[in-house]
Amino acid sequence: MFAPTALLAQESGKISYEMTMDIHRRMTGDRAQFKEMVPQYRTVKAELLFMEGQAIYKNLPPDEAEVAEQASSGRRMRFGFRNADDVVWIDYKNNQRVESREFMDKKFLIKGEPETFKWKLTGETKQVGQYLCQQATFQDSTVNVEAWFTMNIPVPLGPSRYGQLPGLILHIDVNEGERTLTATDIDLDGEFDTSAIKEPKKGKEVTQEEFRAIVQEKMKEMGGHGGRGMIIRTQRN
Repeated sequence: MFAPTALLAQESGKISYEMTMDIHRRMTGDRAQFKEMVPQYRTVKAELLFMEGQAIYKNLPPDEAEVAEQASSGRRMRFGFRNADDVVWIDYKNNQRVESREFMDKKFLIKGEPETFKWKLTGETKQVGQYLCQQATFQDSTVNVEAWFTMNIPVPLGPSRYGQLPGLILHIDVNEGERTLTATDIDLDGEFDTSAIKEPKKGKEVTQEEFRAIVQEKMKEMGGHGGRGMIIRTQRN
């Protein structure tokens, strides 16, 4: 049922997502002192494009209102979230994945098969927008993921690194609200620029394990002020 080759009825689409992160949930220990200096939630918009067995997922630049709000603060907190230039390319016909990431001003190409999750179908259903969705869950020692996917869009894709279910994932909840990703717009019929759906080529080729080791080493060098996608630095105007 989960085989990607059986899920190619929908040939193309553009899905807009919104990620909301509870920043305060990650600010524990020494980092708790920064809570009063930053808003609790951070929102990032992203886009998933797919066509004929290939897909690309990328974050979008912040809108003008968000930029103005950050600039108006006397003290600003800068967050090392993924850049808008970072992308994930997936060939879901041939089970291949390439992620283009920038870290510490260096480009990396993380290559390999898509990350696998031991999804468990619960039998629960709910409406997400106009689509009836089914629930799948995944849990390990550090994360609890709840996914809602629709069989009405039979592609094994979703936001960020999530996918490999028998339908498009429209909503993800990580650790009961620590991070959520929700589809805000679904376009399966319109015309859109498909030129971006191509494998990234620029950067140093590494495996996922090698990239994680590089990040962990840099975090140690910086005194541990970061982790799980976030680096915190203060800056005064």
